[in-house]
Amino acid sequence: MRKTLAKNIFLNINPIKKFRTIKIQVDFLRPLNKEETTTRRLLANVMSNSTKDYPSFRAINDREMELYGSEINVYTRNLLNFNDLAFSVEFADPNFLIDGKTQLKDNLDLLGEIIFKPNLAGNQFDETAFETEKRNLMSNLMSIQDNQDLVSSLGLAKLIYRDNPDRQVPIFGSIEELKDLTNADLLKSYQDVIKNDTVVINVVGNVDENEFLAELNDSIFNTELQNDRQDLTIKFEKFDNLIVNPASQIDHKHLNQSRIALAYATKGVSKDFNRLAPQIMNLILGGDDQSQLFLQVREKNSLAYSVSSTYQPISHLVMIQAGLDADSVDKALDLINQQINFIKQGQFTDAQVEHAQKVMLTQRKISSDTIQHYIMRSIWETVYPKTLLTDAQFEAELSNLDKKHIASVADHMHAIAQYQLIGD
Repeated sequence: MRKTLAKNIFLNINPIKKFRTIKIQVDFLRPLNKEETTTRRLLANVMSNSTKDYPSFRAINDREMELYGSEINVYTRNLLNFNDLAFSVEFADPNFLIDGKTQLKDNLDLLGEIIFKPNLAGNQFDETAFETEKRNLMSNLMSIQDNQDLVSSLGLAKLIYRDNPDRQVPIFGSIEELKDLTNADLLKSYQDVIKNDTVVINVVGNVDENEFLAELNDSIFNTELQNDRQDLTIKFEKFDNLIVNPASQIDHKHLNQSRIALAYATKGVSKDFNRLAPQIMNLILGGDDQSQLFLQVREKNSLAYSVSSTYQPISHLVMIQAGLDADSVDKALDLINQQINFIKQGQFTDAQVEHAQKVMLTQRKISSDTIQHYIMRSIWETVYPKTLLTDAQFEAELSNLDKKHIASVADHMHAIAQYQLIGD
């Protein structure tokens, strides 16, 4: 069932019976804004740990246990050019319980409590809840400096998005923004979210669609989600300036191991080529333990402790990261370029292509065994359906891969950013 409850408030129900649990997820979406990123992350933390009727984490946890181990989750993430504040509850299918007649209603009510009944004291959030979560988030943000892989990833991201200030703040926030964030700011943000964000509600599991709709109409969701919401406009990053003038940065730190992080834009690849060619190219390059980077840079030449590549389909970016000794950086960079040229020139074998095809097919089958796969697919169908392939389309694309298409992806990789974190 797909239903529009109001302008930009969508309900998707997938009554699939293959799982023993049911999941309800509610996503609040708005354009990324650097001034709101930290606020929304703190908001997620405060709302997940206390509510009006359950004013402590322990109280919420006790209620989850009463509902046969339900699990509440609240977080923020980037989705396209949007900030997604997501709330979910996953709970046991009542068909597997001795007494689960009200399981659907009770869990929907609990999720509604988390979203619409915050732990307020007058015209602000409960001060203890606010200060506790602000302190916890501050501690987490300060600890980032101890995670050098994350530091290098963030360093690369700032270079990639140097022309987009809204992406300069990572999704989990910044210390500078958090320091100035007040309780009043947080409540104002919450009220804005509930009133204006686009909302996507997804339900996956063994549910009767009409029964769920009836429960939803009788719940707090019906009263709180009636007004029309703002339109969302999808915007894609353009890296033309970086292709002409690549960005680079070198930082030094007292570390035993250095890091390099590289970004490439796959600009100029023909739209007529196989849609899975970039993913296959990435697997051959560095996305697998049988890849060129792993076998040549790490195993054969021992130039890196770790090395891998990833491909981002929406932004069409290839990212390479490696952990290595400082005196191996130049040699490693040269060998990485050799592996890219290896693929450009079509020197990879049919066996490598077949292995990558099997990996992709296995990954898709494994992902389809999770509830979250169906929720994410439904979100994409609502927000940006052009990105999706049916199983038949996926298998057809996979079987029709041409080595020339794979080589073409590598041939159109433009280095746009390089970040080095050098251990001294």
